[in-house]
Formats: sequence, C-alpha cells, structure tokens
Amino acid sequence: MSNSKGSHRAARGSGRTAVARPPAPLPAAAPASVPLHERLTLAAWAVHAPTVVDRPSPGRPPATGAPAAPGGRAVARRAARRHRAPAGPESLRRLVPQALVVAFLAGGTTAFVACDKAVTLDVDGRPRTLHTFAGDIDEFLADEGVTLAARDSVTPALGSGLADGDEVVVRPRR
Repeated sequence: MSNSKGSHRAARGSGRTAVARPPAPLPAAAPASVPLHERLTLAAWAVHAPTVVDRPSPGRPPATGAPAAPGGRAVARRAARRHRAPAGPESLRRLVPQALVVAFLAGGTTAFVACDKAVTLDVDGRPRTLHTFAGDIDEFLADEGVTLAARDSVTPALGSGLADGDEVVVRPRR
C-alpha cells in the first residue's frame, strides 16, 4: 500500500476511518454579493473558539462582521503602537544604567581624543613623531625613556607645558 496520501495509520489499515464533519452553514449576514470563497471563510470562522486575535481590544467596540478598515492589520498595529501607555518605572530602571554606560563611553572617548597629543621628539638629530598623554616636557621625556645628562640642552625648557604639534629637541653637549 502506498503512503503518499493520507495518514500513516490509514495506510497501515488501523481500522479507524475519518469522520467528515458537515460543512458549517453559511452565515445569514453574508449577502449574496459576497463571493462564495469569502462566505466559506466566514463560515469557517464560526466553528472555532475566539482567540486573542478574534477578541475585541479593551476600549474598542467589538467587530461586527463589517469589512476591515482600509490598510488592514498593519494600520491597526501602527495605531496600537501610538496608543501605548507611557513608560513605567520598570522601563526607567533599565534605561538609566544603559544611559550611564553610553555617557561614560562618550566621555571617555572625548577625553582620549582631547588629551592625545602628536609631538615630534628630536634626539641628537633623529626626529620621531610620537603620541602622548603627558602634560609637560619632563613627563614626556620620562615616558619615552630619554635620560638627560647635566649639560644636555632641551628646547623648550624642562617643566614647560606640552601641546599638540609641539617639537621637543634634545641636544647632548660634548
């Protein structure tokens, strides 16, 4: 016996036979001008228990079998989104930590960009462009590992502030 049509039990001959339900009567409210396939669809709706989709929304009049509003379900969904209740304290409890994380990330990024300086260091005629967060010449030279002897000259002077685009020249005296 072929199993291509019907259930697997029917194919094995379980002895059960399917009982065909009689078709539901056509609704009386459907006028004759409504096409047959729509009348059959309306008749099929009457045989199941109402679901969440079939029940009217609170505060709205129940459906009367009239045709749907222009635009259909998408328009109804957008209208429902517009009429949502304002955010409660529970959603604010989730929103505040997220906002703080975003603020700290934005502040940290801004501070990083603002404090980063591109400085040219020229030691004994060999210039290099370096990026630093140092605030003055002493800190910059210490970060770069430049050791100074007592007679070495540094331009600009030690202890002076450091800005983006500055050039620090270190010349050893022989």
